[in-house]
Amino acid sequence: MKIRDRHARESSFSRALLAGVICGIIAAVLIILYASQYRKLTGFGGLTYIEPSIIFVAGPMFMVLAGFIFLGMVEVFKNGETLFVIAALVLTVAAVIFDTVYNGGPLLSGREGLILGVVLIAGLIVSFLLPFLGTHPKIFMEKEELLESAQ
Repeated sequence: MKIRDRHARESSFSRALLAGVICGIIAAVLIILYASQYRKLTGFGGLTYIEPSIIFVAGPMFMVLAGFIFLGMVEVFKNGETLFVIAALVLTVAAVIFDTVYNGGPLLSGREGLILGVVLIAGLIVSFLLPFLGTHPKIFMEKEELLESAQ
């Protein structure tokens, strides 16, 4: 029984890592698409740090970190998944409110509109896709786990 417990912990770590990487890649692609369309529609050319090379490095790193936080919350708290989703949503809403209030209201343009879209994309992926991938019973399962779950 102890071998199974150790294996489950390793599996949780690998699931958190893989879920974070997959979410990071998806977020990076969506942010690139959003940023290119936003710049095309608005003519905004600033914020050179929101470029593809930076996004494809920072996005996955941020999501892997969020995956490890998710793993920690699931292992420490009884309702860790629910608490993580609530915390991620609260942080996303707080960031959106801060961006709109601090930067001049709901009709954002330029830098504020670009950052708002990036925050929304990342926040929604962390809030919903990361917990789904991190806890789905058949995603990222090793062969032994798949055989044990079939029995």
